[in-house]
Amino acid sequence: MQTYEIEVYQSATYRFEVEAENEEMAQGRAGEFWSTVPASEEVKYLHSVYDSLVDSVTLKGGK
Repeated sequence: MQTYEIEVYQSATYRFEVEAENEEMAQGRAGEFWSTVPASEEVKYLHSVYDSLVDSVTLKGGK
């Protein structure tokens, strides 16, 4: 048995709310908010995943 490192590519949709005076400000605030969300907490905002596929398979310690 050998160990392989797997990378998976996914297109995902995340949903959250921000308060803003207009759409342009909302986009800016969304970017600011999302840049502060730790990767470990992203799942709280996950709405759906599309097109999940294995991107690469690499033998660990292989040549």
